[in-house]
Amino acid sequence: MSEEIPGEVVLDSRGRGFAFRRIACPTCGDGPTRKLGLRGGPHHRYGHGIATTIVQCQSCLLVFPNPFPFPVKPEELYGDPAKYFGAHDEHLKIIESRELLRSILPKAAASVSLLDVGSGRGEILLAAREIGVADAFGIETSPAMVRAARERHGLDVKQQTIETLAEASPRTFDVVILSAVLEHVHDPDSMIRSVRALTASGSIVYIDVPNEPNLLTVVGNLLNRLRGSSAVYNLAPTFEPFHVFGFNRRALTALLEKHGFQMERIKVYAHPVVPSRSELPDRVRAAAATQINRLANLTGSAGNLTAIARRK
Repeated sequence: MSEEIPGEVVLDSRGRGFAFRRIACPTCGDGPTRKLGLRGGPHHRYGHGIATTIVQCQSCLLVFPNPFPFPVKPEELYGDPAKYFGAHDEHLKIIESRELLRSILPKAAASVSLLDVGSGRGEILLAAREIGVADAFGIETSPAMVRAARERHGLDVKQQTIETLAEASPRTFDVVILSAVLEHVHDPDSMIRSVRALTASGSIVYIDVPNEPNLLTVVGNLLNRLRGSSAVYNLAPTFEPFHVFGFNRRALTALLEKHGFQMERIKVYAHPVVPSRSELPDRVRAAAATQINRLANLTGSAGNLTAIARRK
């Protein structure tokens, strides 16, 4: 990124710069928020990232950092696909992507046009190709991810934002996929506005985001308050995986309805097992978190949310 980003620039322990400046809720505007606590730096159990204030919009319940940490050089965050996706099983991701597409696409998949936003290494596009989707188009902002998709799978992912695509393209898509994307972008309102521009009445959008707050963060935050700590477990604004917006049923529905989409299906779930380090205290915390996740799956308050909405 060549242009300067206004705001106070703070460097993390690895020399990555973040420009902090105040923002309004991207859905509701400059309305009231409440402070949840602090995340990152001394307020992270491993000391990751930079101390950041986490707030929640009082209207739509969206969770976000404010002041907001804009990365000075985004490629420093997403420029190493092997490291960023180091904990991901690529083969399993491709299998899951095939299952996802078969569940949301009509049976005549070959006649469907699909846009994959934030393609990463291209697993969803590869799965689309394998099940016979002839018109599948992918965009990605990281040049390293674009190269990885080409070199690993022979995929022609375009390096551009959805905003530039919407401005330049006269076409529309039947299906738009936002898988593990919306929680990373710095203007989700602009992204969904662009999705509307790239769809027609009846088109669907699939969204996969973390569910914030969830039972695990609520319990963890409560225990921290009882210990006199202002640390919270919501989001990861300045450390991997760099989640900067926390959506939930209400927040996501409000954003989609604002741009003419009607929510059709929401599922909340979590893979229950929380990984840990070898130290006994960390293993104990991870085991307790795993049990909380199992309860969250039973009560619909878990940490992941998938949604399907249709353009009106």
